[in-house]
Amino acid sequence: MKKIVFLLFGLTFLMLSAQHPISNKGNRNQTYPAVTAVNPDVMALVDQVSMQNLENSIRWMQNYIRDACLPAALETQNWLIDYFESFGLDVYVHYFTNFYFIDTLEAGNVVAIQRGTEYPDEYIVISSHYDQPDSPGADDNASGTAGVLEIARILSKHSFKRSIIYIPFNAEEYGMMGSIPFVEKCAKEDLKILGVFNLDMLGFFPDDMGTLTMYSGSSKISDRLWEYYQTVANLYVTDIPTKRFTSGDSYGGDHQSFHIYEYPALYIGDIEYHHGYNLCYHRPCDTLGSGVNSLPLAQGFVKATLAAAVELANGWLPPQNHSAVPSDSKITVSWGKAPETSKYKLFKNNILLTETTETTYIDTDVVNGTEYMYYVKGIRTGNGEESPESNRDSIVPSLPLALPYFNDFEENTDGWRINNGWERTTLQHHSGTISLTSANVLINFFSIAELCWFPIPDTTTNISLSFYLKGSLISGNISPYNCFIEVSTDRKKWDKLMKISGKFDKDWFFCQVSLNQYIGEPFVQVRIRVETSGETNTNIVGILFFDDIGINFTTTPLKPIPENFRITVYSENPKIVRLAWDKITIPVMGYNLYRNNIKINSSIITTTSYEDNYFTSIDNCYRLTAVYPGIESGFSNEACIKDVSIKGTIPFSNIRIVPNPSEGRMNIETGLSSAYHLTIYNMIGIKVFNIESFKDGMLDISTLPKGMYLLKIASRDDSVAKKIVIQ
Repeated sequence: MKKIVFLLFGLTFLMLSAQHPISNKGNRNQTYPAVTAVNPDVMALVDQVSMQNLENSIRWMQNYIRDACLPAALETQNWLIDYFESFGLDVYVHYFTNFYFIDTLEAGNVVAIQRGTEYPDEYIVISSHYDQPDSPGADDNASGTAGVLEIARILSKHSFKRSIIYIPFNAEEYGMMGSIPFVEKCAKEDLKILGVFNLDMLGFFPDDMGTLTMYSGSSKISDRLWEYYQTVANLYVTDIPTKRFTSGDSYGGDHQSFHIYEYPALYIGDIEYHHGYNLCYHRPCDTLGSGVNSLPLAQGFVKATLAAAVELANGWLPPQNHSAVPSDSKITVSWGKAPETSKYKLFKNNILLTETTETTYIDTDVVNGTEYMYYVKGIRTGNGEESPESNRDSIVPSLPLALPYFNDFEENTDGWRINNGWERTTLQHHSGTISLTSANVLINFFSIAELCWFPIPDTTTNISLSFYLKGSLISGNISPYNCFIEVSTDRKKWDKLMKISGKFDKDWFFCQVSLNQYIGEPFVQVRIRVETSGETNTNIVGILFFDDIGINFTTTPLKPIPENFRITVYSENPKIVRLAWDKITIPVMGYNLYRNNIKINSSIITTTSYEDNYFTSIDNCYRLTAVYPGIESGFSNEACIKDVSIKGTIPFSNIRIVPNPSEGRMNIETGLSSAYHLTIYNMIGIKVFNIESFKDGMLDISTLPKGMYLLKIASRDDSVAKKIVIQ
């Protein structure tokens, strides 16, 4: 559990940030099995949780101050690798720095994977963090890591339908520096993560609090997962009740990294009792007996998590990916085909609408302008059991939005479906006297403003969404306080076209987002999503204002767009991005340059090159338009910083090192199409072998002494290592 980094990151990121976000699907609409009775087979696993094993692991870790950047963390990492490998699990190390050129190796995230037998591409994550920079960290968080190890020890002896990832993260205490890149990796690969159980401080209970109680919490994205977990925990651990936090909700920790990418994740631990009670929190007395004064509480948390993970890993799920898509006088409802399910019951406004074996239903018994709510249940093959509800979706059928569209909000919010605080306001305005505002954004907040749907004919040559933006939304790497501009063609997956966070309350910013990738789609919908996570639901973290929102398009190419737009020079130190493009041969006034959809030039660019010295992220992408008298062209091709260097995530499932152990010759397979950096370190983190540019194939390291090593593969986006043995 991190301590003081909120202030550091909050100050660092007080700026406009409209980065190019990752359009992973996430699983925010995930629903869970109905668990109504104790399964004796699951209880037999729960009963194997050993208090002595938890104590032994905590005792080993508390001998080290496990600062993320110091050798003790690397020693702990290697201890964890050995532990997981002794269970027969597939173990990797995921590194969250890009410093592949240094000679010493820092500790990373230890990832152990137990593959599912029927649905291996569906994952349950059981996580913790093992670093602690300023104390022995028995409770924070040797206790949570001991819990992950104990669950892995027990479950690794059995098979489950779905895959389980066990992952102790490093550098949680530095603002989740380990888990954020890992979850970003999951998002880039669009992993289907059903739920995350993050164990963070399990063993402290105040002496004067009476009966042991396990308090935990979530944020709004994880409410369904919380309800499922609480039900299972109270079924399987009857002597220690599980309840939700009495104040606050999700708190700080690695679970919040998953919230950023819309994965349901829970905080599981004893933070309920730390404020004003645990005098050893982040202090030298955080040891067994003081920081961890209740091993029965730690055992209870581990038992509850194990039971919830197993029931989910083998459970029969309700239908997933349910959505309702509106059109003129009808609504198309669809959902994913559910395994072990013979038919489906579709409900409309809580009344059974139909039973069907199909996964699509067109409802024509609707009236434009009226809201309808739908959900679906599955009927289990064989016994006729009825599943819990899918996610619910509410929608209003209507005529399509008339394009071009423009609203300055002086008279109305026509075209918008708004709730939870969205309103017209006179507090700020770009034009006239009124704008659209999110109103005060609180911690643990969720709100959507949804624009009416529209088709984009395939005759369209250029179409974009534009608006003026002002306000603030304090953010950083700690908690996901973000606003997203999102687009969907099916209301299942929402592409994140723009991410907004930071402080930008002095001036109005002009933003323009291309919708060209949706040309030809019969259904397109745009929305603004504001979501925050954190300890309370009262603190105000910002307010946003939007004005002069428009959608404009052309059906014939009126003027040429810039061609061959490219990055010619990129440097991190000093920070420089130089861009260039071909000169347009017909008369042109100049060019406008957009960084992550926000125009960055204050006056028209009259040359065919530009140097950007103010970028803050290698995730930045650029586009260019040409400016003609009274007309701005469509966007050029996109040029992204990451495209100028080795890039790509490295899926764990793609890495094969055969044979291992070996006599020094082994075949390396990653699935990367381009060359990557390959480095080998000994087990104390000293580099002993390096190839700057290596492609999949045979590697000969037979000159190295016999022993154990870490073979690290690094792209621009990712670094993954696996232990190898030369014998």
